[in-house]
Amino acid sequence: MRADAEANRERLLDAAAHVFMKHGIDAPLNLIAKRAKVGKGTLYRHFEDRDAVILGLSDRMLARYAQIAIEADAAPTGWDGLVHSITEISAMYFDLPWVVVARARARRVIDTAGAAESQFRRLLERAWDEGSLRKDAAYTDLVFITSALGGLADLPEPVRSTVVPRMRDLLIDGLRAEGSPRPPLRGEPLEYERFREYLAARAGTDAGPSGQRA
Repeated sequence: MRADAEANRERLLDAAAHVFMKHGIDAPLNLIAKRAKVGKGTLYRHFEDRDAVILGLSDRMLARYAQIAIEADAAPTGWDGLVHSITEISAMYFDLPWVVVARARARRVIDTAGAAESQFRRLLERAWDEGSLRKDAAYTDLVFITSALGGLADLPEPVRSTVVPRMRDLLIDGLRAEGSPRPPLRGEPLEYERFREYLAARAGTDAGPSGQRA
């Protein structure tokens, strides 16, 4: 692919990420072309339909997963690999917020052959063998831990950067085998007054025309 054509394709994917986040996964495709500042013909030269756009975004997501897997497998211990995977996959929700919107549709149009599950299971076995992971922890627990942390992506700053590292540490601590040392939680807890300010801001966001919460 020529450099200018590749640049157009990447610009269209960037635009699709924005449009899907703002208008939903079923947003008109012409909004993507408009956002990318290209004609509809250019859009359809690169992506014949909505599923093709979603596949393009999924390629970015899968490339990120693959890199995380390589790094986790190279970690000195299974526990280190698990922590790295949880941390980096959770971070993906922050760095690629469209993942939440596109993920369900992507599962219908792309077959990953269970690559993420296989990688997590390798780490589980490795951590169990070294005695660092509690024996009753399951693959699905890891999935929901990353989803729970990713669900905090909507928190405003500076609340998010204060809360997320501590929640991550607390959730990961629950995976430790009995008797494993627990390091101190990172950072300071969110101050109560800042928490009240956050709640007040949320109430204002959710308020209806009368000023009452919707």
